Amino acid sequence: MPVLKLYYGDMPFWRAEVCRLALHLGKVPFEDVRAKTPEDRAAFKESGKAPFGQVPILEVDGKVIAQTGAIARYCGKLGGFYPRDDDFAAAKIDEIIDTATDITMAVGKTFRMEAKEKTEAREQLATVTLPMYLKALEKIMTENGSTGFYVTSKMTIADIAMWRLFGWLTGGIV
Repeated sequence: MPVLKLYYGDMPFWRAEVCRLALHLGKVPFEDVRAKTPEDRAAFKESGKAPFGQVPILEVDGKVIAQTGAIARYCGKLGGFYPRDDDFAAAKIDEIIDTATDITMAVGKTFRMEAKEKTEAREQLATVTLPMYLKALEKIMTENGSTGFYVTSKMTIADIAMWRLFGWLTGGIV
């Protein structure tokens, strides 16, 4: 088994949680390295570990994997939450992970807006953007039958990602 170190902030955001939970639930040992202070974040940034200057990153035997989707797929395979031999199911899971990223980007771009602009942008999120994504996600789940999961008949990283994303969205961020 490779030596794994997952780097992220000390928060339960979906980008890291999908990886943490896939490893934890799959009983895969890993070190959960969390930047807890501004000094921790600055030291991490100065370390040069993150090739694109952002987290999460996963160190595998000292080699770095960056980008949420790549890390999630890797952790999902190790933990048993991503298929190794079903390319269609893998593509559908990727579709959900990419949708989580799209939703995150749509919400995130409103954070630094001034009050009036933010109000208008959040109105657009609430009435157009999020309903469009939620309708599509509901259709994907419905088309998967009465399994209760987005893809296949068991939990995958797609389900973990959406569970944490919805927790973030309903936790008062928007």
